[in-house]
Amino acid sequence: MKKLLTAALVSTAMAAFPAFGHHAAEGMVDDEVYVMIDTLVVDTPHAEMTVDDIAVGMTDVTTTTITTNSVVSMENMIDDGLLDYAAMLDGEVEVVITFDSTGSGVTLSIIQTETRQ
Repeated sequence: MKKLLTAALVSTAMAAFPAFGHHAAEGMVDDEVYVMIDTLVVDTPHAEMTVDDIAVGMTDVTTTTITTNSVVSMENMIDDGLLDYAAMLDGEVEVVITFDSTGSGVTLSIIQTETRQ
């Protein structure tokens, strides 16, 4: 009986352990994440980034648009963590990738929507 109780306690402790984990971006503010994204873009030749902030009522929408003239450049930024950084942003985040008509240029838009309280 004592072994059964010990096994049950260990199993319960192991099952509850993931609840003590935390998100990678815990304690970070969005400004720090945008600096990390900007650093990726600055280090990429022929890449441009624009940021547009729009406030509608109690909702803030930030659209970050990154444009490159080659698919390889965008792939390299994604490999270097661009999507990981986007996932660290607060609120609802949507990522849209658009290829231009020639197939060589790529635009990646990060749309962040937050509700003010």
